[in-house]
Amino acid sequence: MKSKVEFYKAFFEELEKKGFGVDKPSSPDYVVDILFKGKTVAFYTKNDMIEKNPFEDIPEKQMERLWSIAKATVSLCGICNDKPYDDQKTEKLNNNVMKLNEHNGVILACKQHPLLGYVLSTYKQDTQNNNRPIQRQYFYNKEEAFESFAVRSGLVDEKKLFTESELKILYDGLIKVSTQDESLSQDQLEEVGKLVNRMEELLPELHKEEKRFDMSKLLDAISFGNMGNGMER
Repeated sequence: MKSKVEFYKAFFEELEKKGFGVDKPSSPDYVVDILFKGKTVAFYTKNDMIEKNPFEDIPEKQMERLWSIAKATVSLCGICNDKPYDDQKTEKLNNNVMKLNEHNGVILACKQHPLLGYVLSTYKQDTQNNNRPIQRQYFYNKEEAFESFAVRSGLVDEKKLFTESELKILYDGLIKVSTQDESLSQDQLEEVGKLVNRMEELLPELHKEEKRFDMSKLLDAISFGNMGNGMER
């Protein structure tokens, strides 16, 4: 998940499927008001909490259901729910923030959120202002956070990495090569297949059942084609 907006979209859509409604916020403190049968039952706050409407008699079971839907959506969005650090070995900063790593003035930190799991961030410190965090970037996926830290801190040369857009272009090119280039040997096709599968692991959204590179089917088709040519001769 790249941003909270993706979670919001998925969560609000799921609420509507479950019979709830979503309306514009009645306060600047809220993202949306949550309705059930035309009545405002709760508010989704800008702190990413679900707050019960204190002016209505809302059953606790209904609030539990809202939280259950939200947590299920968190899981579906791939938000980090596994603790990425050891309490005994990790330095604790202010406001219950845990410092996972530091290199070249860049810090990788994490803070547990009641709904959004373990929210990670990378940032630098303003040494002239009590080391106040600056240029902070938030992540809801552990792999994305670690990659950001590696690049921002200089552990990895960004010039040697492909962007997602570049990977998608390469992926499409490999799919075309694997299905249209008849000059490739079986060994070359196998190598192309490995690259395609690695890209799908890096970018799961690339994976579609009908597009997945199936080496066994391709080799069967090639073998059948060769047999057919031999029979024609």
